[in-house]
Amino acid sequence: MRIELKGKSFAGHEVLGPLTLEIGRGQRVAVLGPSGIGKSTLLRIIAGLDEEFSGSLSGDDRLAVVFQEPTLLPWRRALENVTIPAGCDESAARDLMARVGLSGREEQFPRQMSLGQQRRLALARAFAARPDILLMDEPFASLDTETASRMIGLTSELLERSGAGLLLVTHDPGEPARLGARPVQLGGNPAVLRDQDNGTDT
Repeated sequence: MRIELKGKSFAGHEVLGPLTLEIGRGQRVAVLGPSGIGKSTLLRIIAGLDEEFSGSLSGDDRLAVVFQEPTLLPWRRALENVTIPAGCDESAARDLMARVGLSGREEQFPRQMSLGQQRRLALARAFAARPDILLMDEPFASLDTETASRMIGLTSELLERSGAGLLLVTHDPGEPARLGARPVQLGGNPAVLRDQDNGTDT
């Protein structure tokens, strides 16, 4: 997956400036920056959810997205929240639910689960889609420290097992290191990417 962005504007206001980002299977990148800088906007463009931008997006990688909110189907049971969106069979869904610690909760509805459990279900759903690259938008925000730590560990384990790449959007500078992701900083007006390892724009 490669994006060559010339710019992104909202109501005439340029939010994102020229930037290039490339990521493939097995590679991990974390985009850091303060709230409102345009991190989620960049991720939505890469995910194909926002086509109103100037530039190009290329690559045939299979993508899956984990948002800050679980975005589950409230009228479907937990198992169906994995099988239906991901298009996988029940055996694969049950296996992934077990891997994220949700074995025995297959018949529960999202409202019967804690926020942490809902986040784990969303993580299982994403990996059930067998992505080449996992896109994560502030996935550990609003979780208590212990739950967030457990979620980061689960994510790292599933990435290792699947071989998928990772594009993480976060404001927490500690998360990239724990996930083995190369940190890049989004900043400026309009915002551009700066590689934290060498201080150069990307």
